[in-house]
Amino acid sequence: MGIIFLKRGKDVDEDMATDIGFVSLLKRGSIHYVSLAIPGLNVVSTNIMFGGGFDHRERNDFMMRVNHASETGTLYPKVNVTLLPSPWASYGGMDTNTYNEGDYSEAQVITHIKDACKANSRYIKSRTMYFDFRNLGVSEFHYLSCLKAAMNEVNPEDLPEEVITWEPRESVTAG
Repeated sequence: MGIIFLKRGKDVDEDMATDIGFVSLLKRGSIHYVSLAIPGLNVVSTNIMFGGGFDHRERNDFMMRVNHASETGTLYPKVNVTLLPSPWASYGGMDTNTYNEGDYSEAQVITHIKDACKANSRYIKSRTMYFDFRNLGVSEFHYLSCLKAAMNEVNPEDLPEEVITWEPRESVTAG
């Protein structure tokens, strides 16, 4: 399966200003949005709050449950958002001492992505999945490499019609 790569803005502000309107797409149930469980001022938090009607506390509590369990979690049926665990996230942002001694391995991230695809095929049933690893303080290259590998490993019946993400930008990893 081919992955569609969208162009990036020149910086975080331009990325945010030219975003595709996830909130309205999520409210209509048109897409399945997948990102990392990192609370804060970022696109994933905005999508959960405004696309799904969660308040800050509900959002952060769910994100922390995902992170503590080190497992993929979905907010379906309230909103078509699935979160992959982050080894760095804490209730108020990022903490490099919280969960792991480093980022998740390629095998672990691939498993998390495959779990998101299973959630889509079994419950959400969206034809389009967006994987958003932008501006989260993680290595976008690592997560995009894992996404490519996962698409080759996932069961064919779990594949959506479209997988969309963004070109990577050199970013600072949390560790």
